[in-house]
Amino acid sequence: MSDINIYKLFPVPVFEKKLDNHEELNKELEKYIYNLKKENPAGLVKSNAGGWHSPFFNMKDTVVIKKFISSFNIFLQKVVTDYMSWKCEPKDIVILSMWSIINPKNTFNIRHVHPNSALSAAYYVKAKKNSGHISFFDPKEVKTMYHPPIKTYNELSSEAVTVEPEEGKLLLFPAYLQHSVKENLSDEDRIVISFNVNIAKGNNQVHYF
Repeated sequence: MSDINIYKLFPVPVFEKKLDNHEELNKELEKYIYNLKKENPAGLVKSNAGGWHSPFFNMKDTVVIKKFISSFNIFLQKVVTDYMSWKCEPKDIVILSMWSIINPKNTFNIRHVHPNSALSAAYYVKAKKNSGHISFFDPKEVKTMYHPPIKTYNELSSEAVTVEPEEGKLLLFPAYLQHSVKENLSDEDRIVISFNVNIAKGNNQVHYF
């Protein structure tokens, strides 16, 4: 019916960008991450179910990580200032922490959020076919508590949306957005780098641009 208007109020964005010339960068990142695992094989236990979670990266003194950050900083600035329209200068954008997760076959990540951050990210260093989609869940809890049976899933009725991983792809999304990673069904490791972003509130913040 042509006389129906739809106001899609309060949308939740997930920003996606394929980094330029990511192939060589990913080789360097993969080497760095596997070296971290060799140094700390136990890793951390966070949302990872069976996979390896690295300690936080040394972002200031690690050449390959500084190179990685420089590859997406313009994209991050555009998301923050143009799309989110947050009142800040590029120098106020702070990467709070950065880490990696290696998911071997049959491992996954449980549903979680990243508290005390404005944005979170997932970057795919290694992601073969069937290595595990990332799922995002509707943050409107009242809606998910009850609804009539759903005939067709679309952007208004769906409670979860999955995104297929792809090497070189960077996803940015609100840190409050619940997400999980499906089981890696491939025969190769799935390697992702995640990080959290905030906007500086004082002069004692650490900046990476």
